[in-house]
Amino acid sequence: MTSDELLRFFSTLGEGGKKIGGVHDNFGVGAKIASLPWNPEGVVVLSYKDGVGSMIWILLDEDSGEYELVDFKVDGKKRCVIEPCAVEGIDWSKVAPEWAREHGTTIVLLGSPETPDTVLGNPHAGENDIKGLSVYLNSRFWDLSELEVRVTELRKNARSAWPSGPDERDDDKRPNNRRIRGARYYLTDVAAPAGKLEASGSLPLASDRVSAEWYLWSGDRPHVHSYARKGGYIAIRYNGELFHLTGHKAHFRWFGVVESRVHQNLTLILEPTAYDPNGERWGVHPDQSRNRLIFSADGEKGIEIPLSDWGLAFADQMPQPILDAIRAARGDQEGSIDDAEYRKRLQDRFGEPWTVTTKVKNTKATETASPAGAEQGEVEVGDSIGEDLPTDHDDSAERPRRKRRAQKTPTPQVAPNGEGEGVEHQRPVDIPRYRYTQKEDFEQPWHLALWSPSDADGPTVFLNADSPFLLDVVQYHQQRYADPLAEDVANIVKAVFGEVAVAKVAHSQKLAQLIPTEELDREYRSERALTLALMGLLAEESLIVQRLKQLGRARRDAHEAQEATA
Repeated sequence: MTSDELLRFFSTLGEGGKKIGGVHDNFGVGAKIASLPWNPEGVVVLSYKDGVGSMIWILLDEDSGEYELVDFKVDGKKRCVIEPCAVEGIDWSKVAPEWAREHGTTIVLLGSPETPDTVLGNPHAGENDIKGLSVYLNSRFWDLSELEVRVTELRKNARSAWPSGPDERDDDKRPNNRRIRGARYYLTDVAAPAGKLEASGSLPLASDRVSAEWYLWSGDRPHVHSYARKGGYIAIRYNGELFHLTGHKAHFRWFGVVESRVHQNLTLILEPTAYDPNGERWGVHPDQSRNRLIFSADGEKGIEIPLSDWGLAFADQMPQPILDAIRAARGDQEGSIDDAEYRKRLQDRFGEPWTVTTKVKNTKATETASPAGAEQGEVEVGDSIGEDLPTDHDDSAERPRRKRRAQKTPTPQVAPNGEGEGVEHQRPVDIPRYRYTQKEDFEQPWHLALWSPSDADGPTVFLNADSPFLLDVVQYHQQRYADPLAEDVANIVKAVFGEVAVAKVAHSQKLAQLIPTEELDREYRSERALTLALMGLLAEESLIVQRLKQLGRARRDAHEAQEATA
């Protein structure tokens, strides 16, 4: 950049508060917003164009709390932009590498008095890894294979082990120049001694507005954790960059994946349509900082990405290789409510409010018109209203026809996730099932339960077979029965906890009338909430004791024996 361009570009965040460019342009403010807060000592920018250099220094004014350009004195006059030269003992004309002094820009971060070594990253963001920049670039950019991008990595955190100059000859101090290839390479091209990319594919979501690519590994992942993402993750791809990257277990559950062994080997890359302000006005675009994406559709602008909606759509079309991996991870772990009477009570009590919203194709007026001969406002049972009514056997021709009031035609709607025009219907679903799994699938190894509404087998409550709270209850009751009955006691206790957990989730469905489903699942059915709910053992204990009677009379523990004697 020239001196005028440098001053105009770095001195403000945008004239008059306006965005620089359109919604999909590089606004040019992300670097300033991201770098200035952790560099109060300043950010120096050296830019060369046609061999002519220009330099500015952005510094925090401690009195005003504002970031301002440093005024340099040149020939008795103050100037904000100067040629790179010696300033405060540093010859800035020699700072930029030689290959960047003809045409290029070099940015120097000066950090703070407390953390002057900016090569270690932003201390406020937990960036204390000497390979943090490599991880960031290999996680932020999808494919850099056609570009020559390298990061100079220090070998150790200790300053005494850092190189003294560019010609350092000590192998222990000499930095490593790592080639940056982007996230795709570490999913599809990198080799692993005992693992491979098992399967991959793509699913269209949101009426083909979102492409969901999936990559499933088997065996050990390559050992790249120090400079790239090793485990599975979910990310949104936009213009070759990955945003909203997450490996959180709760987010994988939106996509129907609970087992940690599966989500560690599964990566999901979603690429939504870019927002077109002159077209359909559906899609994503970056906010002004370019650090996150925002979503606009159906008159709503700048809202959060509907990742959970897209996850549900993905779970409904789960690719077979992922399903097979989930089944293999679960093994023979089973869990459902086998007590028919108990299940019937749950269904009778909670079945009516336990419904889900589904959208079906909107029907034409001609398809909902009253059949010939019917009175106005009435249709005959057995006639089609958008689709055929199910029957147990085909004897409709012999049945006498009776009349009922016509149903009101639902209003067509377009869902925020873009699944297309349709009408919403409430349909009852079966009471959720439960399943026992291992502690690695939980956010905390001691949590008791988690809720997975998008599970491959249908809405499921997962319980932690390794939770110390559950094991304590199992052990307590096992001590009260003969040793040969230990396994039977454990199965009864686990069944009670599973049934009670399902009942609590089913009962919470009443809250769907008051709060959005997303909030209901996130807050009231979270692992923490379910764990706390299952720790109230009074109801569970009563049910456990009742079920254990089938095993015979229990032993008296020391406390009970003492009370009986008294």
